[in-house]
Amino acid sequence: MSIKKIINITLFFAAAALLSAQTARIKIATIAPARSSWDIEENAMAQEWARITGGAVTLQFMSATAMGGEGGVVQKLNSVRPGQRAPIGGAVFTSLGVNELVPEANILTMSVPGLFRDQREVSMALEEFSSEMQKPILDRGYVVLGWFSVGWAYFFTKNEARTPEALKKQRLCVGSLTAPALTNAFKAAGYTTMDVPADKLLQSLKTPGGVEGLYTLPMYAYAAQYCKSVPYILDVPLCPVMAAFLISKDVWAEIPEKYKPAMIEAVKNAEKKFIVSQEKDNIEYLNRCRDSGATLVSLDSSERRAFQDSFVADSKKMYEAKEPVVNKALYDKISAFIKKSRGE
Repeated sequence: MSIKKIINITLFFAAAALLSAQTARIKIATIAPARSSWDIEENAMAQEWARITGGAVTLQFMSATAMGGEGGVVQKLNSVRPGQRAPIGGAVFTSLGVNELVPEANILTMSVPGLFRDQREVSMALEEFSSEMQKPILDRGYVVLGWFSVGWAYFFTKNEARTPEALKKQRLCVGSLTAPALTNAFKAAGYTTMDVPADKLLQSLKTPGGVEGLYTLPMYAYAAQYCKSVPYILDVPLCPVMAAFLISKDVWAEIPEKYKPAMIEAVKNAEKKFIVSQEKDNIEYLNRCRDSGATLVSLDSSERRAFQDSFVADSKKMYEAKEPVVNKALYDKISAFIKKSRGE
C-alpha cells in the first residue's frame, strides 16, 4: 500500500472520529404510547433539537415498555457503577416514575385527587413550585428540562359508582406492585385496593374476584382495552397526570452552551403543545371508550360536590398515612396558592 493511501485512510478515520466526538446521540426512555399525539410531539421536539444544533445533538426516544416499564427504567438508571455511564441518557417519566427515582421530589403531591380543578391551575402551580420539586432531582444527578401535562385520570370501574362510598367498596388497582406507597395512601383514605402487576392487570379485570376498577388516562384505558372490562367511567377528572423530561447532568454538561437556550425554548414550546393535545386527547379517547361500549357516569351538582368534598377529606388521610406519598408542607402551600388564585 502506498504512503499516500495510508495517509488518506488515516485522515478518513481521524475525521470520522472527530465527527463522532462532535455528535451526541442521546437515548431517552419514554412511556408515550406509540403513534399517540404524545409520541408525535416527542419526535417533533427531537427534530427541532437536531435543527437547532445542526445535527450535533440528536434525541432517540426508546419505549420504556421494552425496558420493563418505568420501574425497569429506574433500575437501569440506578444500576450504574461509579464512573460508568447509564445505557440511557434520561427519561420521560410520569409522576410515578419520578417518585420511584427521586421520592424526595414529592411530585405525587401534584396528583392528590381534587387538588386542581383545571389545567390553568396546574400550570400556575408548576410555575410557582417546580424549582422546589426540581432541586432533589438535580441533587440526584438529573436536570429537569420540562414538565408536561399529558391528561387527566378518571376512575374506570366494573360497577357504576355514583357516590364515594360505592367507589371505595370496589377493588381498585391504584399503584400496582411498582408503587406500594401510593396503594397505601389510597388504603389510608378508605379505598379497597388490590395490587396486580401491570402485565397481569387486564387478566385480573376479566377474572371473577379480581380487580374491579382503576384510575388512568382515557388514552391508556382505550389502548389497553381496559374500558371493555371496567366500562363505567366516573365523569369526575381525578387528577392531572404529569410527565417530566429528565436528562443526566453529565450528558447535559457535554452539550455546547450556545445551543442550550434554544433547546430549552423548544421544550417549552412542546409543553404548550402538550396542553392543547392532551385536552383534545381526553375528549377523543373518552368518546372512543364510549364507542367501545363504556358508559360515562354523569353526576348532578350534589353528587359531584360529594366527590369533591370526599377528595379533600381523603387528601388529609393520605399525608397522614404511615408511608405518605403526599408531602403535607408542599400540599398546604399548593392548596393555599390555588385557593388564593380562586379568590377563596
